[in-house]
Amino acid sequence: MQLIPVLRSFGGFILLLSSAVLLSTWNHGSTLRLAKHQPVTENPVFTQSLATASARTVDIPGYKSNLSEIHESTVLTKRAPTLTYANAVCKGRKLYNELILPAFEGSGNPGTEFGEKDINNGWTREETSRRIPLGFQEALKSIGKNVFPSIGEQLPNLDEIKHINLVQDKGFKNFKGKKQKAIPIKDYHHPHYECYYVPRYRTIISSDTRSPQYMLSGSNLSPEALKRRVPPLNRQSDVMWALYASISDNPAELRFIGRDNIINDDTRGIMNEVFANLEDEIPLVWPGVSFDIETDEAKALLAAPNGLATAYILADRARTLGRRKLSVRIWASTSERLNQGYRMLWDMEPKALGPEPSTPAPSLPPLPEIPPISIGRRDGKRGMHVTEVAGPLPT
Repeated sequence: MQLIPVLRSFGGFILLLSSAVLLSTWNHGSTLRLAKHQPVTENPVFTQSLATASARTVDIPGYKSNLSEIHESTVLTKRAPTLTYANAVCKGRKLYNELILPAFEGSGNPGTEFGEKDINNGWTREETSRRIPLGFQEALKSIGKNVFPSIGEQLPNLDEIKHINLVQDKGFKNFKGKKQKAIPIKDYHHPHYECYYVPRYRTIISSDTRSPQYMLSGSNLSPEALKRRVPPLNRQSDVMWALYASISDNPAELRFIGRDNIINDDTRGIMNEVFANLEDEIPLVWPGVSFDIETDEAKALLAAPNGLATAYILADRARTLGRRKLSVRIWASTSERLNQGYRMLWDMEPKALGPEPSTPAPSLPPLPEIPPISIGRRDGKRGMHVTEVAGPLPT
């Protein structure tokens, strides 16, 4: 009979312990749920006190980031970046050296330019009336005020803006003239290139792009098979130039190429590195920070996925655009979310591309002639193996 009160007491203790455990678990879960939706406040990109780098150039061999926190900035991205800052600098240097070669004339020629026939080959041109994106409005005002005084500090009118989304949503003929089906939808989207074209401001602003090649990624196609599976007009630089040339009275005057709302992981990783390495307390909102192409920062941004279109336009249309002096401006929005609201604007100023000419060095006497050397070639013949040094940019 005395066992019953003991069991009752023991049962009450178990009930009380279970309630405490449940309450603790609920509180812990609530804390996690709240923390998940709280804005990121310790953002290395927006915390100027963390930007303590002492040098703006990179010693490529053995390069290491001087700000380990920046690699944590990918926590909200879809994947870890595959293009490191150091590799982007190396790639950008090669692109820049290609552009400043004295004999370089570009890979574009009248026989490979794209026109209305290519635009209509598998692509649907969706044109709507839209204002300049909010993040680029101050930039356009600045262009009107400082570059084209006749325009002044004002935004373009609606009739001066061509908002065009070129969508690959129907069958087409490939570069061999063979019929192909439309590229399948991926992530609820067709391949598309959405841009704002403003000829009066000599500006193109890219806002959303998904290339045919990206949409076919993961399909295990060989490079040759992939080339046959996409329309002849498929690169962003070619699309932007073809559409701009179709609406501009003088496309050779194109000067600015911008990218709004950058979401590419590799580009954001490079921009994070650049922002973090700023020595001065420079505000990252507009006007942000500008870099001349002679700097490693600009070269890295040129090689970033969202900067390559500028390099290709200059390379492929060198005969039309001539040599330009490049600089890039990057800035961020006031959003508290990490990696959001990044923007980029390239200025292709119509000047000679490359460093300023310096006093020529005194000429040296010619070297004595050296008799040719006969060594084994890779193809089995006699003679020295020689590779081409100059040529068009890779496609």
